Amino acid sequence: MKIIFISDLHLSPDTPEKNQLFYALLAKWQGTIDALYILGDFFDYWLGDDDRNPFISEMERQLANFAATTRVYFRGGNHDFALGKKFAKKCNITLIPDLYTINLNGNITLLSHGDTFCTLDIGYQKMKRILQNPVTIFLLKLLPLTWRYKIKEQLEQKSHTTPNGKPDYIYCVVNEAIVDFAEDTGATWVIHGHTHRPGIFTIANSKIRQLTRFEIPDWQDNPAGGYLLFDGEKIEIVAAQ
Repeated sequence: MKIIFISDLHLSPDTPEKNQLFYALLAKWQGTIDALYILGDFFDYWLGDDDRNPFISEMERQLANFAATTRVYFRGGNHDFALGKKFAKKCNITLIPDLYTINLNGNITLLSHGDTFCTLDIGYQKMKRILQNPVTIFLLKLLPLTWRYKIKEQLEQKSHTTPNGKPDYIYCVVNEAIVDFAEDTGATWVIHGHTHRPGIFTIANSKIRQLTRFEIPDWQDNPAGGYLLFDGEKIEIVAAQ
């Protein structure tokens, strides 16, 4: 069994080279792997399933073609949490919740975008609870698409011009939080993205005998093309070519 995990590609109409790289990987993987898990921030932004442009149409075509032979699972991140059932149906992919578990060679594996583990960033966690509330998402989707684009642009401008003054460690995952979630699910492996700090890490703790954290390579702050591969026995990072 071979399974691939990707996250934080941040694809958009403005990333044509990365888009083509992803399509090339789909062609390479088709018929050679058993499943593809996309764990958030696959898109740099997602303003609703009613958004239509050539980039989205081509992505739907590519994913639907791939999903015809290979199972594809999607968990939204903080950039594409609004991706919904209409897009998933068009692409024949399966939406999964955060903190989803699968069994990999006897290892209960906890899957997450990763922002749930950044518990020191209290302001972000509060904002996340508001923005990702189903009621908020429903109300935002009632707005005209042009308004949603204006809101996105205003938020981007604000984030680029307003320093937050937070120390770097605030944005990191918190091992104690990961241990607590892993203990609740019985997981010994954890796979996530979000922080753009890829690697394989062993978490020392007293609650679980051994806990390994795998962070998926992002395509924004690291070379595009990296991913995690489970080969039936172990997980390894496949670096960008």
